[in-house]
Amino acid sequence: MSDLRFPILGAEIPPMLGRARIMQRLKSGLTKKTPSHLSIVGPRFSGKSVLMKALEQQMRTKGSPYCAVVRWDLGHQTPRSDEEFMRLLCKRLGEGIRSTNKDYGDHLLSVESDEYDEICEVMDALNDDGEKVLILWDGFDKPLTSGTLTRNLWDNLSELCRKPSFRLVVSSRKELHRLIRDEKSGTSDFWGIFQGIVRVGTFDEQDVEEILAGLSVFDFRPGARSELINWTAGFPPFLFAVLNEIFSEHRSGQIDNDMVNQAGANTCDKLSAMLTTLWEDCPVSAQDLYAILVDRREMPIAESGKGERAALVEKGFAKELGGKLQAGCRLLEEHVKGLGQDCGSMARLFGTWDAYRSNIRGLLDRRLAHISPFDDRLHRYVELSINFLPNEPEFSLNNLTSLEERALDLIWQRELGTDRVIPSEVIAYWTTSPRDRNKFIKEMMYGNSWVVPSDRGPQVGLLQLLTGSVYGFESKAKVTSKDTYALVNAIHSFRNRTEHAAGQGIQFGVAVAAIMTCLELLACMEREQTRGGKC
Repeated sequence: MSDLRFPILGAEIPPMLGRARIMQRLKSGLTKKTPSHLSIVGPRFSGKSVLMKALEQQMRTKGSPYCAVVRWDLGHQTPRSDEEFMRLLCKRLGEGIRSTNKDYGDHLLSVESDEYDEICEVMDALNDDGEKVLILWDGFDKPLTSGTLTRNLWDNLSELCRKPSFRLVVSSRKELHRLIRDEKSGTSDFWGIFQGIVRVGTFDEQDVEEILAGLSVFDFRPGARSELINWTAGFPPFLFAVLNEIFSEHRSGQIDNDMVNQAGANTCDKLSAMLTTLWEDCPVSAQDLYAILVDRREMPIAESGKGERAALVEKGFAKELGGKLQAGCRLLEEHVKGLGQDCGSMARLFGTWDAYRSNIRGLLDRRLAHISPFDDRLHRYVELSINFLPNEPEFSLNNLTSLEERALDLIWQRELGTDRVIPSEVIAYWTTSPRDRNKFIKEMMYGNSWVVPSDRGPQVGLLQLLTGSVYGFESKAKVTSKDTYALVNAIHSFRNRTEHAAGQGIQFGVAVAAIMTCLELLACMEREQTRGGKC
């Protein structure tokens, strides 16, 4: 057991401190006449699991409208398929319901097949009994970003959530729509069931007052309170780390500015790993914005991008005040200074394999930042792939199918319009000898079908012909280049590699090469759209 006054990142989830307003909002949404499904969103280390555990405890108290509350840590027990997800959900529900309704619980625990239908049957029975169950999914981003779950699962869950006896709260680091990796999954009604987002970030003033009131042995002077926020921005683990340092040094008495400043300085090294992780969670564009803020101290909010600003504000690295954006969190400022002036050194960044593994993500992030998000879905798919590096390369390519399909759909829209019919002048050129001996063209002539096929493999072959990437063929594409074809073809090969792995994992360097290919495809397609020209 830790002897720290405030445990940080321990094996057990600590009790919740503060968050009274957020908890009240959650309870109001879950106890009204028609309870809502809720989505909790907050950055890493912001205390989402602490909040979910506290919510579980409060919803189990006497007078709760729920006969069972089931919390499932999906971040550490992550289903890898639709079938595994539904099987584990059935087991979790059975275990949770059994304490108040043994028959229903035992029935679900005995199920060996058709879990979805059995869950629906029990939920309908609970509704007939005037009962309902609350499900809490913590770390929902982990299974969602794995890319292995399909629209069929989300549609089934959507139907479950329509039942009055089934209420759901999920937590994730980003909004759910930004985590979807599968093109078809994104069209499910499941993503529309959540009524608003409950954001968890830094502590508010009321939270800090409550926490400090619990330290009755101390008398924090007004200036000391201000310095505490200047150092930590009220971000939970930062605040608790500095308070732990104060507690270990002083134990009781009056706390002034100098004491807080010394505690903050002493805490920097202890929080180095956490600060590094949170810093790397920020897009490079947000990191650049922070550097500007540290240099200028503040800037008009209108001069900053919404996404970059949000990435800083949610962690307390910046704050919005009176139309201005200001740098926040002195702990981060000191940490970034400690990285040194040679942070751009090629030798330091890529001189060893371990350094390459650690730093290549920053390079990929910066390349993505060069490319305007001309299509939100394509941009998001690549961003999600990058986010799995360096630690989980095996998941980084799980959305290549969706990326390839979206890219091809945009290409055909640009080239052929919505009907996807090959123009007569192109047909005339292709059916002229010797080009009419091409296998692909012979098949189209035989079937007298000049519409883009539905299968993606043949579409790649058709794009090869259209761009003149076959010997003896001129390009007949309006804007699509040979480079774009080559990149799509490479992505198609990488896609086949991931879908037919046969037990062979994706090596880190191969994952990086595939993501670089995706980045350059986006760059080519951006140029072809914005200038109507070729790469």
